[in-house]
Amino acid sequence: MNHINLSVDFLGLRLQNPLMLTEGPLSSDAEKIRRAAEHPIGLIFTKGIRPKPAQCPSPYIAKSGRQSLINADWSDIGFERWLGEIRKLDPSLPVVTSIAKNYVSPEEAANMATMLEKAGSRIISLVDYDPAQLIAAVRLTRQRIRIPLMVKLPPLLPRLEEVLKQLLEAGVDAIAAMDSIGPVLEVNIETGLPVMGSPDGTGYLSGASIRPVTVRYIYEIARFVNVPVVGVGGVFHVRDVVEMIMVGATGVGMVTAPLLRGLQVFDRLVEELRQYLDEHQMQDVNTIRGLTPRRIAERQPAYGLKSYIDPELCRGCGNCARSCFMAAISSAGKRFWVEQDQCVGCGLCASLCPDAAITLVSK
Repeated sequence: MNHINLSVDFLGLRLQNPLMLTEGPLSSDAEKIRRAAEHPIGLIFTKGIRPKPAQCPSPYIAKSGRQSLINADWSDIGFERWLGEIRKLDPSLPVVTSIAKNYVSPEEAANMATMLEKAGSRIISLVDYDPAQLIAAVRLTRQRIRIPLMVKLPPLLPRLEEVLKQLLEAGVDAIAAMDSIGPVLEVNIETGLPVMGSPDGTGYLSGASIRPVTVRYIYEIARFVNVPVVGVGGVFHVRDVVEMIMVGATGVGMVTAPLLRGLQVFDRLVEELRQYLDEHQMQDVNTIRGLTPRRIAERQPAYGLKSYIDPELCRGCGNCARSCFMAAISSAGKRFWVEQDQCVGCGLCASLCPDAAITLVSK
């Protein structure tokens, strides 16, 4: 599988693969960035840089569900120390310097970016939940730095196309989406206290639970802009990586998965991505980018389909019968079949079948 190309072009850099470690505790100083760079990661984003050092009340990161996190992590080593940390990094490392714009004015963000460029930053990213502030910061920063400038968008932005148009006009070179969803609240029912130690107990949700929201967001952004897009939110498996690229992402960012499973998740996903492409007789990861919007444009909606259970593949687990709200699936022992006159073709049973024994077919 050595003939398969995983490298992607991103803002003048040739990345070894599309996988990225995005803002978070795993990239909170130069030492951690160097540790991450020991793994096959295409691009590393620093933790969001604040003007002053900050510490969070404990606890501020906790597992939520099977593959998600709730966090209230606003800790940072502070801007002055970050200038030194950037200077420590090997200039050849593909690193994006991320500014927590929500803690500073547009003018201050532009000044920080200027100083970070002088310290050796190769790409600057601005992060803010306020789109007007983000646009203003991009406009000012673009006038002062020569290196590429990108932004990370908050989730569920209203008037998305209008915001994207203004960001492009302001001079943005790439767009990442999306930041964690929140604020959210999770409570320990033994104590009645919030899981997070933040003053109001709230935090922000990341991980697998937000993946479908991110996928739709990337799909919409990539259709509108002609700059590189980074999909961030809910990626754990190779299918998630492929999905993000298919809807239009150039890069695929992760932070929750490596926090829960270790940085080795990048090693596994690189091999699994290469295996996926080999199995599908593809030699270049870039060929699948944007496949989904092209396929949607070609597709005609299908009506009147019915579920069919292949008796050769069905092992009789009964998931389909238990989930069918139309009671359209009958059984005798371990044999299951669909009562066609009752089936409405919703597709739930097919998605639950562990053996891919159920398909939707014409009557």
